[in-house]
Order: sequence, then C-alpha cells, then structure tokens
Amino acid sequence: MSTLSSVREIARAETPSFSFGRAVALLAGTVVVGVEALMNRAELRKSRRQLAELDDRLLRDIGVDRAHARYEADKGYWA
Repeated sequence: MSTLSSVREIARAETPSFSFGRAVALLAGTVVVGVEALMNRAELRKSRRQLAELDDRLLRDIGVDRAHARYEADKGYWA
C-alpha cells in the first residue's frame, strides 16, 4: 500500500458525518454573525447622525468640516 492511499484511508475514516447538531450549530453561528453585522451597521448609522448634529466648533476640534460631516450623515444604512 502506498503512502498516498493510506493517507486517503485515514482522511476518509476521520471525516465527520453529517449530523443535525452540527447543522444547527452552523446555522446558529451564521445567524449570530448576521445579527452582529446588523447591529454594527445600526451603530454606525447612529454615529453618522450624531456627527451631523455637531456644531462647527466641535467639528473643527475633530478635524472635520461641515461638508464632510453632511456627506457622512447622508450615507445609507448599507454604505
């Protein structure tokens, strides 16, 4: 028996079979990642709206002009 064929046999023997628990775990992980992405987008949108509400003095303090603040605030939820 060659080394390659013995490696293939070992790989086949250790390959986990499909299980309902594994499928549920993968689905749950995908849902968690999706919810986190949505929450991050919502937080970004909130920060952009708050940026638009700052006065010129505060914008100057952080090095942003009014036009750039307005540009950021006008970006959509998915931008």
